[in-house]
Amino acid sequence: MDLVLKGGWVVTAERVEQADVAVKGAKIAAVGPDLSTEGAEVRDVTGKYLLPGAIDAHVHYQMAIGDLMTADDWFTGTRLAACGGVTTVIDYAEPTSPAETLTASLERRLKEAGEQACIDYGLHQVVLPGQEDDEGELAAVVARGVPSFKVFTTYNQRLSLDAIGRLLEKARRLGALVTVHCEDHGIVTARKEELIAAGKTDPAYHALSRPERAEVRAIKDVIALAGEAGAPVYIVHVSTGGGAAVIAAARREGRPVYGETCPHYLLLTEEKYAGPDGRLYLMCPPLRTAGDNEELWRHLSAGSLQVVATDHCSYTPRQKNAGTAFYNTPSGVPGTETLLPLLYSFGVRSGRLTLPQMVKVLATNPARLFGLYPRKGDLAPGSDADIVVFNPRKEVVLTAAHLHSAAGYTIFEGFRLQGYPEATYLRGRLIYEGGRFLGRAGDGCFIPGRR
Repeated sequence: MDLVLKGGWVVTAERVEQADVAVKGAKIAAVGPDLSTEGAEVRDVTGKYLLPGAIDAHVHYQMAIGDLMTADDWFTGTRLAACGGVTTVIDYAEPTSPAETLTASLERRLKEAGEQACIDYGLHQVVLPGQEDDEGELAAVVARGVPSFKVFTTYNQRLSLDAIGRLLEKARRLGALVTVHCEDHGIVTARKEELIAAGKTDPAYHALSRPERAEVRAIKDVIALAGEAGAPVYIVHVSTGGGAAVIAAARREGRPVYGETCPHYLLLTEEKYAGPDGRLYLMCPPLRTAGDNEELWRHLSAGSLQVVATDHCSYTPRQKNAGTAFYNTPSGVPGTETLLPLLYSFGVRSGRLTLPQMVKVLATNPARLFGLYPRKGDLAPGSDADIVVFNPRKEVVLTAAHLHSAAGYTIFEGFRLQGYPEATYLRGRLIYEGGRFLGRAGDGCFIPGRR
């Protein structure tokens, strides 16, 4: 053996047990009590949790929108991920226009990531209008190891409902999963125009501009299309209790519908938009109410939502403050680094989630849904040795100075946590310990997904 982590509490999606973890090369070789340490480096992790590396299944690193580029590129994004106990991220390959093929956009993104990423990564493929009918390109993307497509029901790159239905049918044949940003474009457009006409354009009106009913209606429409196509569907960044309830109802009927939410929708409210730093909290969908927070926690605990991811899309305060209204301020916030500790402190310690449930929504479920399991998402012999040594007693007050995003701020400034990653191993190599990043650009690998 090369490494034995001794005396910790191993946490998987199924159990918590006191056991050692032995690593040989890049893989977990054994999990069990009193493992042999002969010839191995030994680390005493008594009293600590050993968790599978978290998977942030929704990030946007080095993303260009027009002339604007996100603050975190592939290097800084994956570095901050490692410091938060995240060992795999799933980003997006998006064509620059409908004229760029899906495969060309995918290879371009893989090249960008391969030169910079310091943890492992997968990709979702964005499908633009007109590209949903090119089954050859869709099949080539899946064969390359990207078994998930992303579409929008709003924005300029939105697909019509008919087009989404056709894509769902093709995805079913290809064994792929369609993921959808669900907000009804008609509702959002009408509300935006009403607010502009009334002169109500500062960030305080952002939540009003994208009401709950826009999310609920779009989720209902997409689930209906998936049912007609006989295809699974995955709803990204669910922000409302009403949206989660629609997903829960579909799942009770036995439909293969999956939902993702984010820490900011669990922990923050739309009141942030009325403050002096309202632009810093602007993302789409917007923050909601305290009631939505509680409903999302309830659905997460009940299993109606399967994944917590961050939608990490970071901009600096200078980039944010260049906006003059809620509709032209860069949309997105940093979040990958705080994903695991926030969910532990406010999910597990608060009694909303068990430790296995936390591992399930942060690691095992995204690995299964996006074709990375059992290589990722578990602590089992044969899995990659992506291991987080988590100290449940470590107290941390989140500050921008403590974190590593190039955005230079956190929307969770001042949050008091108990429980924090102490060390992160990527495929058996120590890449973070005690506040120090130890990895390197280019160390990350593309992990092909196979559903």
